[in-house]
Amino acid sequence: MISNKWLELYQHINEQIEVFPKDIEPLLSKRLDSLKVQFKSDRKPLNREQLDWLESEAFTMVMADTIQNSELNHEQVSFLFDTTLAAQLGQLSLAVVNSNKALLSKDDIAQMSGLAYQQLGDYDLAKQMFEETIEHHPDSGLAHCYLGFVYLHLSDTEQAKNCFLKSIEVAPTFIGGYQNLAGLYYQERQFEKATDYAEQAYQQEQTLAATYITAISAYLALGEKEQADNWVNRAFQHQVTSIELVRLAGITAHQNGRLEEALEALDHYLEAKPESFDVLSIRARLKSELGLYQEMESDLKQLLTLEPYDEWCLEHLFLAYFHTSQWQNAQLVMVDLNKLAAHYKVTYREQINLINQKLNLDVVELN
Repeated sequence: MISNKWLELYQHINEQIEVFPKDIEPLLSKRLDSLKVQFKSDRKPLNREQLDWLESEAFTMVMADTIQNSELNHEQVSFLFDTTLAAQLGQLSLAVVNSNKALLSKDDIAQMSGLAYQQLGDYDLAKQMFEETIEHHPDSGLAHCYLGFVYLHLSDTEQAKNCFLKSIEVAPTFIGGYQNLAGLYYQERQFEKATDYAEQAYQQEQTLAATYITAISAYLALGEKEQADNWVNRAFQHQVTSIELVRLAGITAHQNGRLEEALEALDHYLEAKPESFDVLSIRARLKSELGLYQEMESDLKQLLTLEPYDEWCLEHLFLAYFHTSQWQNAQLVMVDLNKLAAHYKVTYREQINLINQKLNLDVVELN
């Protein structure tokens, strides 16, 4: 039985390309069973990762046969290529191109093949395809950008940078060149250049989330928190949203002293990304600044599973226990803190004395 995600993908395709069979599940299941027989080992059953790969192969094979035996128009071929590429089915995307060359121009074939080869990790062939496109269309900003991505995959950042620069030289209104330069300079920690190209990207297009993410991140790295705040407000004004922007909005609000707003944003982010320990650490510090001792206890415990002897976390877990009258737990954490540094006995002398009094009173009451 093939997973629903493949049936849903086929249904999406079938809604646009009605010449395809309505029910393809029997063919997919038959091909999957055949592949399982070839790859299954008697020693152990297939794991989920292996099954996913076999299902992907089955879908690719059945769809490649279906495409080859169907008459499509140019619009349907373009839709099918974009859909399969977005689904990370590079081999199938290549089959779409090869089965419909009569409907495509030489430039379409070169560019689409380049994208498929790039996704498949064949960067030499991808480079060849994009260079062929540029040879015929030297003013194609998009082709120069695609070639830049190939160079990034080949770890040649200088050549990638040259391609992105060329893309905005030949096509000054092409946002991709500006945004990719902004991202590249950010990765190189040249934050001022990153913000400069992000500003230029914004002038061309105001709805690209990546531009806001790069700009806010770069301004935060430069310590220009007001500029970062301006970019967060720009995103809100243009109704640009993403979960990464929520994270950056929270960090920016924190740095600008709007603690409740920051906490709300980071709460929302961690609902979607609970595994993000760096954001969890920021939220714990926020809760400490707001005096939310009871609420910060769970965050600190999670952080300590990653770093059991983190002094900041242990110190604030002690304070969380102290302010919520968990005297014995506070005493146990102080024991761990004293093993790390002797000054905690002096720093928290008054709190330790009060804890001892409370624990002694509890003993008396119990007796």
